[in-house]
Amino acid sequence: MAGCNVENSLKALRDAAFDRDEGVRQQIVQSLRELGARHTELLLTSCLHYLSKHSQLEEEHRAVILQAMRLVAEDAGDRVSELMAKKLVAAAAQELVRPDEVLSEASKLAYSDLLVALGGSYPEEVLDETLRSFRADKLPDASVIRTVARLALANGSGMAPYLAATFEALIPMLNHAKTDKMRLTLASALGLLSRSVLQHQETPTEPAIKKASFQREIDAAYDTLFNVWLPLKDPRLRLEVLSTLGDMAQVMGSQKLQEELPKLLPAVLSLYKKQQEPFHVSHFLRRVLEVARQADPRGLEPQVDGLLNPLHHQVCQPADPDSKLAPGNQEELLACFSLATRASPDSVLKFLVHKLANSERNRLGTLAILRHLVVTEHQSLEGRRAAILAGMKGPLQDPTNRVKRALLELIEALADQGYLELEGGGAVVEFVVCQCGLAEPRLPAKAGEVTDSELKEMAEDLLSRMAGSNRLIPVLWPSLLEYVTPVHYTHALAAVCRALGLLVSGKRRSGLEVFELNYDKRPSLPSPQALVARLLVATSLPYEGQQRGAAALQLLLALGPTIHPALESLWAAEMPTLLRYVAEHSEKSVAQQQWEKNLLLLLFRTVEAVGDTRWTCHLGEEMTNQINAWQSAPVAYARVSQEKQFLYKCLGIVLQHTQSIETIHQQLQEMLLSVQHSEALEREGVAIGIGFCAMTHFDKTLARLEEFVRLDALKKTISFLNSLMEKVDGDIEKMKSTLILCYGYVALYAPEDLLMPRLETGILQHVVSLSNTKVLGIRVETKDPMIKLSLIKAVTLIAKAVYANRWRQSYPFARRGELLATMQGLIKAEPRAQLKTPVRHMAMTACMCLIKLEPLVNRAYMTELIKTCLDSVLGLQPLEKAREEGEEDKEREILYRETIAALQGLLNEILMHVLSPDGLQAVFKHVEGWVISTRDQERERALDITAKLTALYLEKMVLRSEVEFSHLGTMVGRLVPRCTDPVLRVRQLAMGSIYTLFYIHLRYAGLREGDADELVEHLKAIGTRLDQSDSQQLLRVCSDLAKVIARRLPQEQVSTLLFVLFEGLDDHHVSCSSAASIVMNTVIRSCGSVLEGHVSEILKALYIRLQWITGEQVKLSMVHFICVLASQNTAEVISCLLCTPLPFDRYTCDIWRALAGEATLSMRCMELLLEALGKHLVPVGRAAGSPVHKSGAMCSALEPLAIICALSEMLLNPESAGPVRGLYAQLFSTLLLHLSSSVGVEFPKELFNAGNPRDWKLSPRPKQSTVDVCSYSMETLKAVMAAARTESVVDAMEESGGWTLLRSSERHHEGVALLARAVARHVKPQLAAIAHQLASALPSTPKSQRVTLAAFLGELLGEPAACELQLTDVLLASLLSCAEDVVPIVRLISVRALGNVADGDPGKVGLYASRLVGAMVASISGSEDPRDLIKLEAMGGLVRLMAQLDEGQVHGLLADVILAAQPLFEHADDRVRCGAFRLFGSLSRFGAGDLRQIYVEQVHASLVSLILHLNDGSAEVAGACKAALRSAGPLVGSDSLCSLFHCELTDGGRLDYWAFLKSLAKLVAEDFPAKVNIYLVVAATFFKSLLPEIRGNAVIFAACLLRKLPAKYHQAAANSNICSDVVAMLQDPVPSVRAKVAKALSLLH
Repeated sequence: MAGCNVENSLKALRDAAFDRDEGVRQQIVQSLRELGARHTELLLTSCLHYLSKHSQLEEEHRAVILQAMRLVAEDAGDRVSELMAKKLVAAAAQELVRPDEVLSEASKLAYSDLLVALGGSYPEEVLDETLRSFRADKLPDASVIRTVARLALANGSGMAPYLAATFEALIPMLNHAKTDKMRLTLASALGLLSRSVLQHQETPTEPAIKKASFQREIDAAYDTLFNVWLPLKDPRLRLEVLSTLGDMAQVMGSQKLQEELPKLLPAVLSLYKKQQEPFHVSHFLRRVLEVARQADPRGLEPQVDGLLNPLHHQVCQPADPDSKLAPGNQEELLACFSLATRASPDSVLKFLVHKLANSERNRLGTLAILRHLVVTEHQSLEGRRAAILAGMKGPLQDPTNRVKRALLELIEALADQGYLELEGGGAVVEFVVCQCGLAEPRLPAKAGEVTDSELKEMAEDLLSRMAGSNRLIPVLWPSLLEYVTPVHYTHALAAVCRALGLLVSGKRRSGLEVFELNYDKRPSLPSPQALVARLLVATSLPYEGQQRGAAALQLLLALGPTIHPALESLWAAEMPTLLRYVAEHSEKSVAQQQWEKNLLLLLFRTVEAVGDTRWTCHLGEEMTNQINAWQSAPVAYARVSQEKQFLYKCLGIVLQHTQSIETIHQQLQEMLLSVQHSEALEREGVAIGIGFCAMTHFDKTLARLEEFVRLDALKKTISFLNSLMEKVDGDIEKMKSTLILCYGYVALYAPEDLLMPRLETGILQHVVSLSNTKVLGIRVETKDPMIKLSLIKAVTLIAKAVYANRWRQSYPFARRGELLATMQGLIKAEPRAQLKTPVRHMAMTACMCLIKLEPLVNRAYMTELIKTCLDSVLGLQPLEKAREEGEEDKEREILYRETIAALQGLLNEILMHVLSPDGLQAVFKHVEGWVISTRDQERERALDITAKLTALYLEKMVLRSEVEFSHLGTMVGRLVPRCTDPVLRVRQLAMGSIYTLFYIHLRYAGLREGDADELVEHLKAIGTRLDQSDSQQLLRVCSDLAKVIARRLPQEQVSTLLFVLFEGLDDHHVSCSSAASIVMNTVIRSCGSVLEGHVSEILKALYIRLQWITGEQVKLSMVHFICVLASQNTAEVISCLLCTPLPFDRYTCDIWRALAGEATLSMRCMELLLEALGKHLVPVGRAAGSPVHKSGAMCSALEPLAIICALSEMLLNPESAGPVRGLYAQLFSTLLLHLSSSVGVEFPKELFNAGNPRDWKLSPRPKQSTVDVCSYSMETLKAVMAAARTESVVDAMEESGGWTLLRSSERHHEGVALLARAVARHVKPQLAAIAHQLASALPSTPKSQRVTLAAFLGELLGEPAACELQLTDVLLASLLSCAEDVVPIVRLISVRALGNVADGDPGKVGLYASRLVGAMVASISGSEDPRDLIKLEAMGGLVRLMAQLDEGQVHGLLADVILAAQPLFEHADDRVRCGAFRLFGSLSRFGAGDLRQIYVEQVHASLVSLILHLNDGSAEVAGACKAALRSAGPLVGSDSLCSLFHCELTDGGRLDYWAFLKSLAKLVAEDFPAKVNIYLVVAATFFKSLLPEIRGNAVIFAACLLRKLPAKYHQAAANSNICSDVVAMLQDPVPSVRAKVAKALSLLH
């Protein structure tokens, strides 16, 4: 095998090493490496010869070869012969000294790598060659120097004897280096040599090497590098020199280093200005400082002052975010500061404290340094801590967030190290508390900015950890209490309270006494009353400010004994309950009013428990101080008004327990003067507080309020002219609203015996006066909304107070009418459609409270009030559903609910005043107009009110024998149509109201309370079905409802009910009018006898409404007449009806349906229609004006569409079931063929709506642009199946999506197949008739119908039903003719169907074997097969057919099948290849008998193809090949191959293709040595395959065979040029193939 020797392979790989693809190049390197492992000398020699012969190689080409040589040399080690090593060293050394313009730097580096690799085993040889260039008169090449230095580091033990000589050789060169490149090389080499020396110190070698041995050379090199080279401009050179100096400093003598430090450090520091990346400078400084300090701990102190400024400047510089070295640079700088601090701590601290007073950048850097030093340099800073705290005073005032964050980080370190215990620690604590009090930012922060939120979180965490430290308890306790009461620490209160709680716990754990607090000796501490006031108010909003409520309560509980001894037991009993409540709820679920009541009760009990007047007065003063503190507070706090509201309430509780008139007078004045009148919460809070005070000091409180009313500011009047020219002062109006509200709460909380005598003059007079303004002496109602709301609230409170007063009968409420009129006027003034203020619901609530008072309000006013309130509320627009509900949306929703509830409460109160049937009807009369509104929300609101009113009436009704419920018919008649309303809730409310009304009637009729009526109770069951969306279901509900109404409605109210229902017939909603008609018909059938005397009136009412209602009786009469006529003249009637305009209108449709009502007439009509439709299915020439298919094919004319529509309407009549079953086969076949012709057909405009509708007296339908004929045909076919009780076919088609496929032009045949399958399985009795009907139509059908027939008949062939009914012969005869059709789709369907015979009737396969197999083979070899679908179907069919045949039946067919499949093994389509391999594998069952020889020959002929496709790009193809080889394995004639196939080629298993081929080649060479050359020749043919994967696989297979080829066959292989062909494949255009070739070449040798 001359062509397969290793030299040729090496040559091919070397030549191909300059491949375009990187992956191929790396594979070539790997292949050369593997060859080199077996033929080391040969590879190195050939590569060396190649490089010497081709000196002008491309750089990448040379790099690949040199890389392979280096790897081989590294792997071989001393297996490389000395002679070979010397040749390689000599050649490489020679290349290194070539000029740069001749050999590139990259190539020299590759040669250098080769020398270093060889130096691992032959260091002397390498040094001999390289050191020859080290001459005194001439500098060697830079590559040579680098090689020697790298070798020293790579092979330290081998280089040890030569290290001193190398140093001696390099040092003289320093003075001769004139170029930066050479200087860079020498500096790098010296650094490597220095590291080599250090390496020997760490791992001693023999002979031992000491650093002192190199002092002279290192010193000399240092002088040159530092004094001469470091100042040069080249940055790369400076960087390398700096790195080398750092290495040399480790070896340099300590005395020399100390001498050089004064010059070295300033010089290096100056490089910060020259070097772009500072890390290297910082790294060098840290290394030098460490070495200097190790050598002499005190020798560094003189240099510290010179270091600080430059290092500090670098620390303060902003880090480059794109630099990966920036974090490392910061660490190196801080390490330098640590070393400097150890050398001279006082100098460093003095410097840093001075820098704290500079700019923000300097402060940030200094704080970072201080934090580092505090953490790391404990001993060095001992005794200097006070100076650090003193220096922080300036930074603590810095306003910038970045500095604050740095301070917090520093304070954390200071706290851990005990600094805060010193003087000045208090200021630091105050700074932390201030950061805890930062408010949440309103605007989003900019990128990279430190936010207040971040600072707050850091500070809170820090304060918590400080409080948890036992060593800091003396620092924080009790001074932290000073931050509780100031309002500007509000945002920090939660954190401060939690910290104080931790401090108390810490003192208790340590056994210290926590309660020894002398407030007098520590004036800076807040008083106990101040703590109570502040913490109690903070608790009023328990979830505000990071849930400060729980923290404040816990602190109060802990401080109880220090506040007052009497409170410890009280608070211990009360506080835990409050804390549990806070823990169990959230901000959304907490009941705020109840929570405040609990707190006020706690305050009340607290004041009572103390029982000390002075203590209580002091508490009131502290609360007043806190109110005033908010007035001037600089802190922005959104909930100030809520806190002040609660404060005013608390102050009112305190004033209840105050007996000092002067104190009461002063505190009330403070309350009224401090309130912000523009804030609603504060107004209400101060009013409630004054009301609390009035509970025990009623006269004093009224007197103080009157003093404010008499103030000049409130007595001002304005003239008419001034009202036009000037605006009334807003503050005066706001103060009026506050005073009005105060009078309201004073009345509410006033003692009962004192209220009524003072109500008119002392309270109401001032309320009315304050709510009006004088213009020219006339009182005019104010338009200020604030005064309106206060007036309404005050009136409501006064009315409640009067109603609850036991003395109200003695004092008539004379001004009630005036107040009612005022409230009604306020309601009318509100906009009708929009709900923006609470005026409506508050005014209605006030009216409700006023109506309760005696005497009763007259009916006229009550009617007007009801109308006003309903108009104001029910017509409101519905709430808009925003995608993201904001606070405003929630408030509006709450306001809406409150308004509806207020209206309901008012109507309930009015009904309770006149609790009778007339009273209920009077209220309902106002509501019923809204019940029939066209707007959904208005109907729903009206029905909701009705339901609640009726329920209230039933609950509160009082039975009297003379009373009857005479309005039942009216109310039920109005509600019945709403039982089918489109809105579900309206339906439910209507049904519920009817249920309640009937029980009201039954109660009046004698039913006892608690008893149930079975029929009325049935309404509940009916109501459960109202959630149905189907209108028919709802109408059934109405039918059931009508039966209950008919049986329970009093006879005398039937006419009333009907007249009301007549009004519902023209309801805006059709479903509601239908409900009215159903109830009417049901009631009239049951109760018609009682309508005597009312018939004429009923007919008049109906006639008016029949103008809009279809005349059912007239339509039925006309339809009956036409049916009788059709029974005598069927053909003529049918013909005329088919001429009516399309689409049919309602009347025509009713006629067709009625025609199907009688069996004989229906059968005759259908036969005529089918006969006429059949004539149109015969192909004819295209007529003018005929509809045209989208594809240009002929489509159905006008009459067929009319026939289809007529059949469709007839089939809608259930009575058509009998005729349909009799004509099922004809109907099905004819409609299916029409459907196939109508796919994609559109009806043209000019033929649409043709004819004159007036001739038939029919209303013309709106014109359409097109009509989908296919949809009509399909729906009619479905109707046939439904009428014949074969809905299972329809359902099966729905589930499989068959109906959609039937309408598709491209996939129509798939839908037909699904239909055939469904018919065969569900309509078996009719199947034979359908099959014969369709088979008889096949010869004369056009293309579209042939597709349909082939698909249908073909699918039947695969169904067992065809065999049972003995239809196989008929079907095969039709389909075999279709298999030769000129239309590809028909052939495809036929071939697919012929394969189905193996499943449908296996017994017929042998009988038709030759014709079936012949048709399949012809289809495989056929030419017109654009997407190879016919081939695929034919191969799949053959697999199934051949499985049913025995050897005798396929004796003359097997060879034809194999020969048809083999050419497809290399087909471009994955599916075709997969199908061919599967077919081939399935034929293995014929290899055991007489046909064995034929099949085995074809197996060996196809074996190579099967093996190559095991690694096919398609997983399916590979799987088919695996299966084929496993099935054919026993026939190959080799047990070992058969075992290999079954072990390796498992389904789903991952195949190691390389290993498999190696094993296969070995077995083939052993078992079939004579066939190896044949396999090689066959494999070579695949080198030209169109599939890249197969070309690559063929090369690998050939290589594996060649490697295992027996020696006696080598000559034959050599003659076949197979090796040359493999080598030639290195030129393949696909990189993956070339990579496989490269790997294959490594396998050959």
